[in-house]
Amino acid sequence: MNKLSKNIILILGFLAVLEALSFLGFLHPLVNQIIFIALLVATIIITAYSLENGLLIVLTELIVGSKGYLFYLPYSDEKMLSLRLAIWSVFMLIFVFKLANQLIRLGNKSEYLARMKKFIFWRPFLGLAIFVFLGLISGLIYHNGITNIFLDFNAWLYFLILLPASALDLKTEKLKIIFLAGALLVALKTLILLGLFSNNFSFAPTIYGWLRKTLVGEMTAASGWNRVFIQSQIFPIIAYYFLLFKAATYGRLADIFKKKNWLNLIIAALFFSTLLISLSRSFWFGFAVAIILALVIVWRLYSLKRVLIISVWLFASAVLGALMIMAVTPKLIGNLDNQVTGRLGNKQEAAVVSRWSLLPALVKEIKKNPISGQGFGATVTYISSDPRVIQNNLGGAYTTYAFEWGYLDIWLKIGILGLIAYFWLFFKLIKIAILKAKGQEIGFYFSLVAGLIFLAALNIFTPYLNHPLGIGFILISSCLICKDRVY
Repeated sequence: MNKLSKNIILILGFLAVLEALSFLGFLHPLVNQIIFIALLVATIIITAYSLENGLLIVLTELIVGSKGYLFYLPYSDEKMLSLRLAIWSVFMLIFVFKLANQLIRLGNKSEYLARMKKFIFWRPFLGLAIFVFLGLISGLIYHNGITNIFLDFNAWLYFLILLPASALDLKTEKLKIIFLAGALLVALKTLILLGLFSNNFSFAPTIYGWLRKTLVGEMTAASGWNRVFIQSQIFPIIAYYFLLFKAATYGRLADIFKKKNWLNLIIAALFFSTLLISLSRSFWFGFAVAIILALVIVWRLYSLKRVLIISVWLFASAVLGALMIMAVTPKLIGNLDNQVTGRLGNKQEAAVVSRWSLLPALVKEIKKNPISGQGFGATVTYISSDPRVIQNNLGGAYTTYAFEWGYLDIWLKIGILGLIAYFWLFFKLIKIAILKAKGQEIGFYFSLVAGLIFLAALNIFTPYLNHPLGIGFILISSCLICKDRVY
C-alpha cells in the first residue's frame, strides 16, 4: 500500500468518526454543540498556523457536508448556525488578516499577491462577479425582501474562496487525498443508508431523524428499495471520471481485470452504485452527457480500440455497482431494473409535474426584465403537486425564490448578461484545460473537463452552479487548470 492510499484511508477513517459523532450529537444535543465548538476552534488554530491546511478543512467539509449541517449551533427554536458557515467565516477572516498583514509588511513583494497575479481566470470571474453584485442591488431596488435576498444571495459568497485558493500554493496531492476520501465517504454512506432503510431495521427511523435534522438529503420510500439522495453525491460521480480516464490508458482489454487494476474498478463500481441509488434523473442526464463526451475524447486522443476498452470498463463497473446494491438489499434482488425504468418513465410523479408547472410561470417572470433580471430574492408563484405544499397551501399555490430550473433561476436573478458571463467562465475553463491536456496529464485535465460538463448539464434541471457544492468544484478546478504542473 502506497503513501497516497494510506493517507486516503486515514482521512476516510477520521471522516467516518465525525459522522458517528454527528449521529451521537443528534441523540445528545450537548455533544453536538461541544463537537461544533471543538471543530471551530481547531479550524481557527490550524488556519492561523497554515492557511493551506485551513482551506483543506473548508473543502473537506464541503465535499462531505451536503448542506453544511453535519454539526450545528441552534440559536432559536427553528434556526441553526451551520458548521459550513462558521468555518468558512473564520477561515476568510484569518485569510484577510494575513493578506493585509503581508501587504503592509512586503507591499508588492507579497507572496499571496504574486500568486494571485498569476491566476489567469480573473477576467471571467470578475465579469460574473459584476452581474452578481448588480443582482444584489436589483433585489433591493425591486424590494424583494431582505430575508429572501440574503437567503438567495448568500450561496454566491462562496465564490470568495477563490481569493485564498488563488493566493495559496495548494498541493495537488493533498487535494487528491481529501477529494477521494470525501467521495468514498459519501459513496459508502449512500450504500449503507440504502441497506438500513431497505431492510427495515428497527433503528432506521432514528437514523432518518438524524438525516433530516442535518439536512443531508432526501430518503424517500419507493416501490422496492428506498431512494437515497444526498446533494454531495456529485463528488463520487465526478470522481468516477478520473478513474475512467485512468482506465483509458489501458492498452488491452485484459488490462481491465488485472489484479493491479482491481481496486480502481471496485471503487468505480462503488461510485456508480451511488449514481443508481440516488434515483436522480438530473444526475443520470448529466452523467450520460459527460460520458458521451469522455468517449469522444478517448476516440480522438487514442483510437476506437480504446473506446471499446472503456466501454467494457464502463459496463463492468455498472454491473459490479448493481451487484453491490443487491448485496445490501438481498430481499429486493431483481427490483433494480424496475426502480431505474420507473424513475425514467414516471412522468406523473409530483416532482416532475411541479417542475413542468413551474416552467411557464418562471419564463413569464423572466420576460418582465430579461436583460438585467429582477435581482436576488425574486419570487415566482405556481401550482405545485408536492404533497407537502398541498397540505399547507390550498390548491397547491406556492411562492418561492428557489427553482429547479438552474439556468432560468440565474437568468431571473442576474439577467441574460449575467448568464452569458457564467457561460463565458465555463468556456474559458474548458478551453484552457483542453489546451493544457498534453503529455502525462491528459487524463487529469480531461477529467476536470468531464466534471465541469457534468455540472453544466446537471444544472439544467437541478441548480448546482449557484450552490456552494457546484461553486466549490468550479473554484478548485480553475486553480488546478491554472497551475503549470499538477502531478
